Amino acid sequence: MRAVADYGENEAQFRELMAHLKQVFWMKNATDTAVLYVSPAYETIWGRTRASLYSNSQTFLDAIHPDDHERVAEVMTRKLETEGYEEEYRIIRPDGTTRWINARTYPVRGEHGQILRYAGIAEDVTERKWAEKERSRLAAIIEHAEDAFVSITLDGFIIAWNRGAERVYGYTAEEIIGHTVMVLIPPEHRPAYLAMVKRVQKGESVASYDTVRRRKDGTLINFSVGISAIEASDGEIVGVSKISQDISRVRKLEAQLIEAQKMEVIGQLTGGVAHDFNNILSVIFGYTEFLIQDLGPGHPLGEAVAQIQQAAERGAGLAQQLLVFGRKGAVEAVTLDLNAVLANVQPMLRQLVDEGIDFSVACGKPIGRIKANLGYVGQVLMNLVINARDAMPFGGKLLIATSEVTLDESYVATHPGAACGDYVMLSVSDTGTGMTPEVQARLFEPFFTTKPRGIGTGLGLPTCCTIVKQSGGHIGFHSELGKGTTFKIYFPRVIEPAEVFSPALAVGPLPRGTETLLVVEDDANVRNLVCMALRTQGYEVLVAFNGEKGIRTFQEHQGAAISLVICDVVMPQMGGREMVERLKVMSPKLKTLFTSGYTDEVIVRQGMLDEGAAFLSKPFSCATLARKVRQLLDEPVISAPQ
Repeated sequence: MRAVADYGENEAQFRELMAHLKQVFWMKNATDTAVLYVSPAYETIWGRTRASLYSNSQTFLDAIHPDDHERVAEVMTRKLETEGYEEEYRIIRPDGTTRWINARTYPVRGEHGQILRYAGIAEDVTERKWAEKERSRLAAIIEHAEDAFVSITLDGFIIAWNRGAERVYGYTAEEIIGHTVMVLIPPEHRPAYLAMVKRVQKGESVASYDTVRRRKDGTLINFSVGISAIEASDGEIVGVSKISQDISRVRKLEAQLIEAQKMEVIGQLTGGVAHDFNNILSVIFGYTEFLIQDLGPGHPLGEAVAQIQQAAERGAGLAQQLLVFGRKGAVEAVTLDLNAVLANVQPMLRQLVDEGIDFSVACGKPIGRIKANLGYVGQVLMNLVINARDAMPFGGKLLIATSEVTLDESYVATHPGAACGDYVMLSVSDTGTGMTPEVQARLFEPFFTTKPRGIGTGLGLPTCCTIVKQSGGHIGFHSELGKGTTFKIYFPRVIEPAEVFSPALAVGPLPRGTETLLVVEDDANVRNLVCMALRTQGYEVLVAFNGEKGIRTFQEHQGAAISLVICDVVMPQMGGREMVERLKVMSPKLKTLFTSGYTDEVIVRQGMLDEGAAFLSKPFSCATLARKVRQLLDEPVISAPQ
């Protein structure tokens, strides 16, 4: 009876244990497929009743996922040979959900070693499989990330290194793992790094800080580094993980943005200065013309006046450079044969160089056409030749050459601002002093010059750069100290016939007239000069100093039949365009001539003037003004469409 009681007590304990067991415990006969026992967890994990399994053990196989069914069935069939198995497979519950199962089966033997039955444990490992998959996904993300992921022991040795780190630093994982992290950190940045590591060891997290690291090839790069602790399962900090992001490109873009903002401010400043300067030059040009006419040939003061005129012309050239640099100059692009342009200006260029300089020109043939402003191309040539001359005070060789080239991706990748394509190249090479790296870095910086005070303005090369960019081209250079410098200008090649230019000089007496003209100009000196020039040619001239006064003057003298209004575009209180629009309401056929210290291109672009309006850009000569006024007065009046 005692044995029976013990058996009953053991069975009760067994069933109590099975009721709380989260894994499925089962037992089968060795000779048939009958299930002897399955624990209650089967119903929780499989979602099926134990009774269904007792009545038909085949339902166990029926629950296995189709993709795993064949493999598991084969393993179960071979369990006699293998004396058990351990497999992971999926099951499909009656509600359609899928679970991952880890099953282990082993034989239960009798006292003579024969297999009496099989027992097994099966557990739900779905969460573990999901976690493993997520870890694999994260590992793949880290491994293939653009940023550098590096793990380091507390004593500073590298133990993990992803592909991003290989790309950024240049070391492979095989080369760097096991080495100290200090090989990546320049000496001057090591104290800051060690301070960050100490913070992490105390439990702090460093989101990011900007620093500098050294690549395998020795170059330094800007990094944004984040540092966090690596903790063991017990919470102990056993290492440091770093995420390093190469921000060299960001820093370069920031520098370019700052430079662009600076250039924009300087451009606005230079444009405004040039506008005012052109007003002053208009006065100088005009009164110089009057002096030359009054003095006549052979007058003792004739040479002095001629010097004034030459100084004004140099000033006009400087104002033009300011307008071009400030991107406010008109770009009247035409199709040009660069060889023909070079042939036309070659005599003038020769006059710029000293006798001790061997000057030569080599034109490539055949050569394509370019689309550019004729005057601007000449200005580029003059600036480069003058710079080459100044770099050879004791003589040397100066070569100007042209050729056709194609810029490919390898060139573009190393020359910011360049684009792939076919170009016509203009090169200017000298054997002069060359430039230091410091000078080369500031070469296109406005107002930077290495020439003595009073000789260089620092606008020559910035102006060249602006002109070339306006033409859709690219400028590059190579210079070695003591060996010379070569500038290469790349103009996009176009397939169009070149335009032929044969400007005729205006000669003969200036045209005269008796019509009544209205001059509206806010600058008193320019206003007085224009009035004097027109009255000298016989015109009746009315005067106003701004748009509002111009309207009142026009209204007061309507009977005088004003034939033409000459007005500045930009004036205080009311500009020239608004004034003219109001005047044309009163007199639709009224003719107008606009003037400005800016050019017509910038005036039109900024919406201050309609394209095609009659325009004179300051500074202009009295002769130019007289001919332009007569031309407009003689043109037939075209009525506006109804």
